Amino acid sequence: MLEKLKQILETVNPPMYIAKKAKRKEDIGGHIVSYVDRNSYVAEQYRVLRTSLYSLSIDKPIKSLAVTSSQSGEGKSTTCCNLAITLSLDPEKKTVLVDSDLRKPEIHRYLKLPRQPGLSDILIDKADFKEIVKKPVLDRLYVIPSGSVVANPAEMLRCTRLKRLISELKEQFDYIIFDTPPTLNVTDSSVIGSLCDSVILVVKAEVTQKAMIEEAFSLLKNAQAAPIGCVLTNFRVPPYYAYKYKRYYKYK
Repeated sequence: MLEKLKQILETVNPPMYIAKKAKRKEDIGGHIVSYVDRNSYVAEQYRVLRTSLYSLSIDKPIKSLAVTSSQSGEGKSTTCCNLAITLSLDPEKKTVLVDSDLRKPEIHRYLKLPRQPGLSDILIDKADFKEIVKKPVLDRLYVIPSGSVVANPAEMLRCTRLKRLISELKEQFDYIIFDTPPTLNVTDSSVIGSLCDSVILVVKAEVTQKAMIEEAFSLLKNAQAAPIGCVLTNFRVPPYYAYKYKRYYKYK
């Protein structure tokens, strides 16, 4: 009887059913610490990042934010998920996370969600974004996954429909976080970044070279995007921070 009920739920509304399962912490990857371990020191650093964004929004509100990196494997999608979840903790604000990496999407895999319908389906008018973001998938976080596989992601992201979508999302949400492809590999992040209020570049300690960071910033600025800073990942904790880590837990 239970198996039959599961089959009916999957047939009637698979996204909502899977999203409900994803609310269990054991179903989410351990690297999404802002959800699975909110009292950890690392989760606290994402709250520090959120505070930094608040301070940067005083003069000019930052509602749409693109997160990118110079190359793959630097923690871009992990940073994107954790930041979006942290922003969604504010009960007075609505946050949506958009996976705009149509080449190698990760958000649906990290959060255990169906990949489609998603962004690519919205851009070709095969799906309505209001139906996709009808309900949050993690507490108050809404998610638009990448969607169906497409042969021309760069051209699709340049369409006027994306610009209109961002305007529509701004009317409904307070924060829109875009996970974009690496800047040096493809032009997608520059295109999306130019449509967003700001861009954050994720940098992997002891891996990302200085020349890569400079080139990534240059490409973003040339595309009329507004990079506001970097997030450092893979950071080795020196003695001072180890002490700070212990003091943090003692305080908690």
